[in-house]
Amino acid sequence: MPDIFWMHSNQMFKYANNGILADCSEIIDESDYSEIAAANAKGSDGKLYGVPKDKDTIALLYNKELFDQAEVEYPNEEWTWDDLENASAQVNEKTGKYGYMAYSHDQICYWNFVYQNGGAILNEDGTEAMYTDPATADAIEYYVNIQNNDWCPTQVQFANTGASELFFSGEGAMYYAGNWDLVNLCNTYTEMNGKWDVAVLPKCPDPAKGDGRAVISNSVSYATAAQGKNKELAMDFLAFLGSEEGQRIQEESGVAIPAYNGLEETWVKTFADNGFELSVGNLTGAFDYSVKYVNNPSRPDWEPRVEQVMLDIYAGTLTVDEGIQKMQDSVTEAMEEY
Repeated sequence: MPDIFWMHSNQMFKYANNGILADCSEIIDESDYSEIAAANAKGSDGKLYGVPKDKDTIALLYNKELFDQAEVEYPNEEWTWDDLENASAQVNEKTGKYGYMAYSHDQICYWNFVYQNGGAILNEDGTEAMYTDPATADAIEYYVNIQNNDWCPTQVQFANTGASELFFSGEGAMYYAGNWDLVNLCNTYTEMNGKWDVAVLPKCPDPAKGDGRAVISNSVSYATAAQGKNKELAMDFLAFLGSEEGQRIQEESGVAIPAYNGLEETWVKTFADNGFELSVGNLTGAFDYSVKYVNNPSRPDWEPRVEQVMLDIYAGTLTVDEGIQKMQDSVTEAMEEY
């Protein structure tokens, strides 16, 4: 095992709860970081087993040229799901291209709809599945049914050509993506610079609970082994990586938003410095209503099961109601094994 490594929240509980990671609680002040990023660096005992590296958010990407051709106003922070649908229909009618491309993904896609509607995937302490909660079930059904519109590709089509490929080839007007993809997209599709942009996610117009705003936020941590040969040196370096100076340095690539509080604008600046015409400053305000990435110790077991159920719902081998109950049961069974 290397002296320093990244620890994704997907694996944090596994490594932290089994004594593999060093306790980092004494080398940083967790109040310096995003609350969500700090929470993702903890084990089940509440101790920090990593130093928060970054935090992320989800954006709505839209093709300005297709919007212009369809004479549709660009997305803004007041957009709702209704606006997303209406714009999609207009783009499709005027240009023959797809509107919003609702591919099957939890963190990037349907989880956001669930929490915007006031639902949840797990309860607050991660000990109970919430798929059968009416607010959750209604949001999942809404998201699945988007595929029934002529302006949205099917999951079979997405299996052949991904949403990003459709988007950057001019075949689709909108899709959701993580901020971590933006720099790579800018570098890959240089000919599209200035022809697309980003906005915050549309809100739920009539949520069962809450104000309709939510976006999933995840993070990665720096970590070291509890029994590492160079543990003392590694801990010193981890403290530096978690400092404001260290976080500024890692931010210069523009790929990740630093977990350290107050450095969001330095991430925004890297896009302008590189000549990328994206309104990424629109995205940082979404941290005010971010929702922590759904996670618990049994997630590595239940997530693949839930993903398969979603695909079965799309394929029509399960009804939405049957699928939601199966997801509820799958998560509950996985948690009982831990």
